[in-house]
Amino acid sequence: MAVTLRYLGWSAFEITLEDGRRLVLDPMLTGLAEEGVPPSPTKPEEFDGADFVLVTHAAGDHIGQAFEILGRGQAKLVCDVATRFLALEAGIAASRIYFMAPGVEFAFDRLKIKALPAEHLSFRQIGEGRYISAPPLSYLLTSPGGVRLFLGGDTSITANHRLFGELYRPHVAVLGVGGVDHHGQSFTELYPDEAALVAKWLGVKAAIPIHYRFDEGKRFAAELKRRAPAAKAVLLAPGAIYEFPPKPARKAAGAARRKRS
Repeated sequence: MAVTLRYLGWSAFEITLEDGRRLVLDPMLTGLAEEGVPPSPTKPEEFDGADFVLVTHAAGDHIGQAFEILGRGQAKLVCDVATRFLALEAGIAASRIYFMAPGVEFAFDRLKIKALPAEHLSFRQIGEGRYISAPPLSYLLTSPGGVRLFLGGDTSITANHRLFGELYRPHVAVLGVGGVDHHGQSFTELYPDEAALVAKWLGVKAAIPIHYRFDEGKRFAAELKRRAPAAKAVLLAPGAIYEFPPKPARKAAGAARRKRS
């Protein structure tokens, strides 16, 4: 069995584990026209049966419709501390909120979610003159079958990524390679050439570029081919699906096992 990643657009994914459990990551579905973020082809009601909602940080283009999805079912929320306070204000029960800080790892019946530091920010205004902030997160997700996904969220390049590769050896990385519109500039944390170097340091077999509006995905693919030719760039359109291990690899492995037997 494979882990399936369905790209929902921008930074959002639906991840289906080998045992059928579903996780929704950074579910910005409506889009943010003022920041150049396009809407997703999916709707919150499609995730009524989800088991987890993961939010990397409190920015609006990452929280998106997380609280609406949570309000429609009984999914657990895994998030940074700033998102936790926003969730409580939105009426999500504290018993369903698993807030994390960098380094923390939680286990949910053979699913492991580890929070890793991201070089970014996570803050929101709540009420008049009140702000909340907390460390933003990347996640290392280890599926029941042992597939390891690095979910970068918003992060700039850091030497930590080389260490993450040595320690955790993820198979797949999901990396932002562009940014939102900010006073006519692109608010970009990780550029395509930097993201390719991060993928190389992580040592992944496949890297999925996200969080971009222009040609950054193609630029990332070209840079990855140059810097880490053993890694595959997987460019997904919203609604497209990627499986790991990929089907050809599974068939080849099965053929090899039959030959040995």
